[in-house]
Amino acid sequence: MHLSETDRETLLKTLNTRSPELIQARMANALLLLAEGLSTEDVAGLLFLDEASVAGWQALFSKRNPKAA
Repeated sequence: MHLSETDRETLLKTLNTRSPELIQARMANALLLLAEGLSTEDVAGLLFLDEASVAGWQALFSKRNPKAA
């Protein structure tokens, strides 16, 4: 698949929308991938996120759900 630069920018802008629903969905996706054994680095790369966000979500989830850690 080939994306034009404009298409790529539009899609990335959509991913970076700060709506609570989108953030919650992206967090859920990241946590599910981490639970499958992917590294923080791999999850961040796959989801076009920074590693700090993925690690922060993992820490927050573990703090709220100690049995999940």
